[in-house]
Amino acid sequence: MSLLSWLDNRTLFGCQCMLAFLFAALFLWMGRTFPTVRGIRSVGSAFALGIPSTFLLMARGHIPNFLSVVLANVLAMAGFILLYSGVVQFVGGQKRLWLATGATAVALGVVFYYSEVRQNILPRIVAMGMNEALLVGLTAWEVLRTRATTAQRANRSITRFFGIILTIQAALCIVRCVTTVIHGPPKDLMRRDIVQTSTMMMNLIYVAAYGLCFLTMAGHELILRSQEESETDLLSGAFNRRGIESRLTAELKRSERSEMRLAIALVDVDHFKSINDRFGHAAGDEAIRGVALAISKCLREIDYLGRYGGDEFLLVFPMTAIDQAVIAVERISRIIGALEIRADYGRLTLSIGMTEASPEEDMASLMARADGALYLAKKDGRNCVRIRMPRRTFPGATLPQTDGVSPGM
Repeated sequence: MSLLSWLDNRTLFGCQCMLAFLFAALFLWMGRTFPTVRGIRSVGSAFALGIPSTFLLMARGHIPNFLSVVLANVLAMAGFILLYSGVVQFVGGQKRLWLATGATAVALGVVFYYSEVRQNILPRIVAMGMNEALLVGLTAWEVLRTRATTAQRANRSITRFFGIILTIQAALCIVRCVTTVIHGPPKDLMRRDIVQTSTMMMNLIYVAAYGLCFLTMAGHELILRSQEESETDLLSGAFNRRGIESRLTAELKRSERSEMRLAIALVDVDHFKSINDRFGHAAGDEAIRGVALAISKCLREIDYLGRYGGDEFLLVFPMTAIDQAVIAVERISRIIGALEIRADYGRLTLSIGMTEASPEEDMASLMARADGALYLAKKDGRNCVRIRMPRRTFPGATLPQTDGVSPGM
């Protein structure tokens, strides 16, 4: 006696409805609570449409064919389109809704004709099966090929597993269509046999796999977003102290492993207190935002900017020698000098202390040296750059000879 003989088709249908309801409620709630997670509402709606579709299929023979065949398939295909749209939106892929909706319209036309005009179940099964294979295949393609956005942010192994599951389902849909053409369609969907029961069992497994995979990806995305928000300064939009220190620590370890150069700059807005005293904290906040935006436009994608505290900013230049970092910092100083916060205040200037990491150096000693260089810049009249180099440097490190920059002693 096979294991499938222990399973009842209506029980499998009921379990499928229960799972769809749970995932629909969960994803719709998450979409309402966390609206920044892209595509989650579409996925929740897709699961929700699967519930009435399944009930209508179960009622076949007890209700008109238009409801149990045409309407049930309309709801099912609408769910697959929503699933495709939501997943592609989540991973940041390219939507091909024109292809998905066009193919679905043709398939539903076949279903309507061979249900309401001419009774023939075989074309209906083949049309819906091939259309399901197309929609699921398009979803799998975008999940597996898209790596630049969510694949880097969400759990890569889960994302890849989800794509594989989708690919297997698309292939099995095609196999089921070919098998149906060869052996003929089933006479009763509720009949308990190895073909029908195994098909329903696979559908139940797919619903569970879809929901769990997407839930894991969405949950991981929310964790990363929460972490990013906890490391972001709300005023400037740059990293806060915790965030920039975390990035600096990681870059120090990378620099030690690869023996690549690493430079940092501690930036202080000159006479910032007078802005708050003369024009109020709103003007001071505007100055902080303006400085952070101007600096961020001058940085490369691999560089980091963080608000270290008050009017101080920390710049981290990975894989960069001190002389190269000085050129970038001087450009920043010129741009900030042209930045006008208020017409009655004048131009902003920066005092900057710079240093370069030495082998096996920790963050505390590196920051202490940068802070010492910043103190020299303030002591020497502000609006200048001062450098303190470590006693030990990576091979090839030299002190910069840039006009307007003098090293700290």
